[in-house]
Amino acid sequence: MHTTRRGFLQLGGTALAASLIPGLLPSSAGAAPPPLSIAGGTEALRARWVDALTSRSIITADPTGFDDAIAALDRGTTALMQQIAPTGTRYFTSTDWTVGATDLLRSNQMRLNYVNLEKLATAWATPGSTHEGSSEVLDAVRTGLAHMHEQIYHPGTAWWGNWWSWNIGAAQPLANVMALIRDELDQADIDRYCVAFDHFLPERDPRLQQHPSGVQESNGANRVDICQAVIVRAVVQPDEPLLRAAVDALSPTWQYVTEGNGFFADGSFVQQSTIGYTGTYGLVLLGGLSKLFALLADSDFPIVDPTRSNLTGVIEGSFAPFMFNGQMMDAVRGRAVARYALRSKDNGDELIEHTLRLAKAADPDTAARWRGLCRQWIESNAAADIAESTKIGRRALVAELLDAEVVARPDATGPRFFPAMDRLVYRSTDGSWALCVAMCSNRIAWHEGTGAENMRGVKTSQGMTYLYLADDDTHFDDHFWATSDLEAPVGATVDLTPLPDNPEGQWGETTPANEWTGGATLDEFAVSAMHLVAPGGTGLVARKAWFFQDDLVVALGSDISSRSGAEVRTVVEHRNLGGTPRTLTVDGEAITAPRTLRGARWAHLADVGGYVFLPGSPALRAELVERQGRWTDNATRSVPETQQVRRRQYATLAYTHGPDATDASTYAYALLPGADAAQTAARAGDLGVRVLRNDSAVQAVRLPSGAICAAVWAGAAFDRVRISSSATLILKKIPTGLEVSLADPTQTQDALDVVLVGIAGDRVSGPDADRVSLTRVRSEVRLRVDTRGTAGRSLRFSVHRR
Repeated sequence: MHTTRRGFLQLGGTALAASLIPGLLPSSAGAAPPPLSIAGGTEALRARWVDALTSRSIITADPTGFDDAIAALDRGTTALMQQIAPTGTRYFTSTDWTVGATDLLRSNQMRLNYVNLEKLATAWATPGSTHEGSSEVLDAVRTGLAHMHEQIYHPGTAWWGNWWSWNIGAAQPLANVMALIRDELDQADIDRYCVAFDHFLPERDPRLQQHPSGVQESNGANRVDICQAVIVRAVVQPDEPLLRAAVDALSPTWQYVTEGNGFFADGSFVQQSTIGYTGTYGLVLLGGLSKLFALLADSDFPIVDPTRSNLTGVIEGSFAPFMFNGQMMDAVRGRAVARYALRSKDNGDELIEHTLRLAKAADPDTAARWRGLCRQWIESNAAADIAESTKIGRRALVAELLDAEVVARPDATGPRFFPAMDRLVYRSTDGSWALCVAMCSNRIAWHEGTGAENMRGVKTSQGMTYLYLADDDTHFDDHFWATSDLEAPVGATVDLTPLPDNPEGQWGETTPANEWTGGATLDEFAVSAMHLVAPGGTGLVARKAWFFQDDLVVALGSDISSRSGAEVRTVVEHRNLGGTPRTLTVDGEAITAPRTLRGARWAHLADVGGYVFLPGSPALRAELVERQGRWTDNATRSVPETQQVRRRQYATLAYTHGPDATDASTYAYALLPGADAAQTAARAGDLGVRVLRNDSAVQAVRLPSGAICAAVWAGAAFDRVRISSSATLILKKIPTGLEVSLADPTQTQDALDVVLVGIAGDRVSGPDADRVSLTRVRSEVRLRVDTRGTAGRSLRFSVHRR
């Protein structure tokens, strides 16, 4: 229901038709009706925003279709009304500050008062709610605004705790409440609250934010959040100059960046400058922009920057690679993994909602692809409940999709590497599994933790491998983050020295001083590698590499050493089996008690897959045990659900390098996702994988297909290849010669020299051939590859005979 398709996000201009309020017409309704006549000034924008907050247009169009959602709203409102007991700096009893509370907690409790006031105001303005138009609720909201203004959120208060709570966390719901009950507030009240709002907005500039180190320019998702709050506040008062300033301040959020926060050309999304954050902050940015584009379209305050078309590529380029069966992969959810009430499926639902909203404004082909992806994400997850969402706007979007003749679209298969945030995702051709490798580097932090959450997650980007299976929708959402061993995550090489909370600081403030982390991709093949410098000062270092083809993953480790004296492990598997144990076998023998085995050749875990242990690997620890934990073990937010002890069965396989790990310590294994025990045993006898080198200079394998994949740490030779310096490389034979994918993982080199011995070829072609010069000297092909400005991306070309 939009008025033009000449450019991305040109939305219709009415409260009813804008994609802010989607899903009002069945998909069979044909062409969109012309937009209603509506003024484009601030009062019209307020009406649109109230529609977005309450879904009142949707409810009016279908009065009984959302009874259960409205009933849930009513129950929450009734409960909040019973919590009102103004005392000091809080309005609701649930936002009380405990004795000895940190400033971080206190600032969060402050902003929750405004969140609760918004919930009350929303119910008051929602058609069909038992609280609609209630004088009691309205009085509670007005009294609450006045109380919080007088007690704490006013120009006489200097912010403390978390800057976000003041600039965004309280500012957004305050602006929303004013929009919802604008006609019930005196202008003097509006002006007072706006003065308070502006007090916490540095220099009254939508481009700025508070920060412990001083006022700084905002960016990424934070910029969008601040601008949203400012736009709504400016609409309500109204303040047209401030409104225009906030609209203009949005443009930087969809520009590609080369450092810091935002979207990178390779598809990465980074927030906090050091955290790969597609799955939470990225969604905040995407969702905020989708709402603001819809709000401002065809108004007197439109977004006119033509570069807004950059947003077209981010659904499939940045977000879709991290969705599997409707779940947003935890490797890009940052500290949100520690939140009891926010699982990967919840973030997946957010992406579905944002994508469906944006599809209403995209060109027909793009919209069809996006809607097909959304249908597949919903239908592939047996645990999906998005169609019953209590969020009325989201539910209407999904209902419209599922009632339409939209064909589910499979996810793109094969590898995607994101060099700006040190993540590789690989998806099998048949869609039965996907695996994400989470790494860190001198650009990307070990993890993001705060004093309140994910304090124990420092090892989750230490080479953790997140395996997703098509018939296992709940592995990571089934209390994994409360019960798994965060001291030894799957895929990681770890020193078991006990570490304090956030041993490398909070908010991802430090990064390891490693040599490099990088990767390369070519068709169905991929390599990723990291020089591990472990957190906490244990001295643990290692070189770790992963090699992929469609039916297996090969993992190599070398130069593993630590000076702590504690045990060092490499975790091959650490699988959440839910409440029921499954069969774990090693070399065909069932594991019934923890065992340490030497010379193991293969293992199998029922309903997960097989593991083949390659020659030269250390002793293997195998166990099938029940683990227990609480969500409060990794977060301070405490409600009855987070305090409850959770118990889950886990299968664990881990190499033990011993307390005396030396530079000679290595490992090599292969993962066969979905393989049964017989297939695993057969592959163990003839895996077809040859380890070419696994040492301080090169980690390289020849895969069963014949492709060679390598992580080259220093200038070295292997097989029939010589490389001048650090590189990631894939070589694949083709009928006319050799196809090459090459990357500079250091992201600092100007050129790489590659010598191929015994290769017949005297010319290059392909997407990046213009970066390659070829010289033939007798039986050698010598290549010089220009890597300037490539930012770690794979350069692809072929070496041919004439």
